[in-house]
Order: sequence, then structure tokens, then C-alpha cells
Amino acid sequence: MKILITGVSGYIGSCLYFYLKNKFKVCGIDKIITKRIPSKKYDLKNLKKISIYLKQEKPDIIIHLAAQSLVDETINKKKYYLNNVIATKNLINAMRQNNLNNLIFSSTAALYKYKNNIITETSKVYPKSTYAKTKYECEKMIKYSGLNSIILRFFNVCSSLKLKGKIIGELHDPETHLIPTIVYKNIFRKKIYIYGDNYKTNDGTCIRDYVHIIDICSAIKKSISHLLKHRNTKEILNIGSSNKITNLEILKKIQKITKIKSNFKIVGRRKGDIDKLSCSVKKAKKILKWQPINSEINKIIKDEILWVDYLKRNKIKRKFKNYL
Repeated sequence: MKILITGVSGYIGSCLYFYLKNKFKVCGIDKIITKRIPSKKYDLKNLKKISIYLKQEKPDIIIHLAAQSLVDETINKKKYYLNNVIATKNLINAMRQNNLNNLIFSSTAALYKYKNNIITETSKVYPKSTYAKTKYECEKMIKYSGLNSIILRFFNVCSSLKLKGKIIGELHDPETHLIPTIVYKNIFRKKIYIYGDNYKTNDGTCIRDYVHIIDICSAIKKSISHLLKHRNTKEILNIGSSNKITNLEILKKIQKITKIKSNFKIVGRRKGDIDKLSCSVKKAKKILKWQPINSEINKIIKDEILWVDYLKRNKIKRKFKNYL
């Protein structure tokens, strides 16, 4: 069984490569090549080259992770459109040209209309960011493509994967996600900023739903099995943990585990942030027989600490933007 991962050099792609490689023959493509992941350099914006590559490899299933993924409105909108919409359109066309039919697509919770209730797959879609809008365009293309497909809407993916001596984690430039930011800054005793303390929650800070990267990889692996058993699938599934935790609760747990008191400051709200964002994963549990068994917050934090220790040993510094 051959699996192709697009965007294999990214955070999720790198973890997924090592997670799957002992069970499947895994190949990967990316615009950026790294030493850690065996991959080939391809740009999905080039339909002709991608079609030739798929003809050569003939993967049984394609896991499409490649995307312009940072939710940052300062990035040129055309860049999002080209790297997300056009790239996905080319991939679908190349699959059709080569009679390839199985696709798993990584989408996002960012396309839901924000509300304070638990989000299900039938919740209203109202993408606000350019990133979310392009992901939704991709979803619609996949839906009407005729492909055997599973669309996974990821919530807050975090932590690290350790397999047979290798550890892989999140290293964005800049880092904007809460857990890797707070863990890193706590360990290095740097100033931590919490955005807003006047939300309608028990301590005034935002509530979010965090899912361990291992559970993301597990959901994708179970999606592979589902596609192979069901030849006419068109599923959309939330992949989160259904756990609810505030920013301050996370900070306190990190301090307790590291035994390092954080130097933090409450600053103003970020534009667009809402009180609560959490999902139901009942459908994923039912369809995939999947459980987010690694997404208890203490495990997430401890595995993130292992990754920060790796960065520290290898003298790799995280980069941050603005208050972060």
C-alpha cells in the first residue's frame, strides 16, 4: 500500500511520515526539502509536473496537507489562493488524469461560524480569514470532484511525536500557537502574554480545544482504512479532543509540571478571538472508530516539554512575532 503525503516537510506532515512509514510505503512531496524526511521537491501549482509524478508513483491514497497555513492577514491574499485553491485544484485534476481516487484532506476549524456552543459538523460555516476561505473553497472542490474522500477539520493541533528515538514537533516561523509558546517561554523564563481576561469563562481567559499530534496521526491512519473499505465515501469530520481548557489553566499546569514560575502579563484581546471554541468528535468516533486518547492536557504539555528539550540541546531557537 503506497501513501503520498503532500506538505510532508511541515509539522503534521513530518510527524505523519514517521507514524505511517512502518506500516505503509510512504512517499512525500513538498516545496521545501529537509534532511529529516525523505521527500521530493514539487510545487502543486505546476499541474503538468504533478501529473507526471502521480503517473510514476501511482499512490493508493493521497493525504493532502500542503497549504499556506498561517492565519495571518498580512500575507498576500493571492499567495493563499495559489498555494491552497489552485494547488488543490491541480492535485484533483492530476488524480483524475491518472485514475487515482482516494483523498484525505486536512481542513480547519477556522471555517466555522464562531459561537460559544459545542461545534458539530452541521454547525454553520462562515469563514472569515483568507486562510479559512481558501480551505472552504478546497472542501467544495473535493466534494464535487467525485473522489472517494475524507475531509478532516482539525482543531488546535499541538505537542510532539516520539518514535524509536526520533522526536518531531512544531517549529513555525514565527510561532503563534499558545501551548508551544507558553511552554518554551516558561522554560526559558521569557515574558508570556495572555490575550484578554474579560471573556465569559470561569477565569476570564479563552477556552479552546487542543488535540495531540499523535491523535491527529491516528485519525488519518483510520481514515486510510475507512477509504479502503468504502469506495464511495464523502465524509467531513471534526478532529479535536472535546476537552475545554482556558489559557490561564494551561499556564498554571505548565508551571506545575516544570516547577518554574512564569513571568506573564495580561494584555488586550486579539481581534476575532471568542470566549469558547470546542468541538464534538462523536461523528469521528462513530465513522472511524477513533478516540483522542492522547489529548489529555498533561500529556500534551509533557510531550511539548520533550520537544523544547530537543530544541534546547540542538541550540534551535523559536521565533516569535509581536507580543508573542
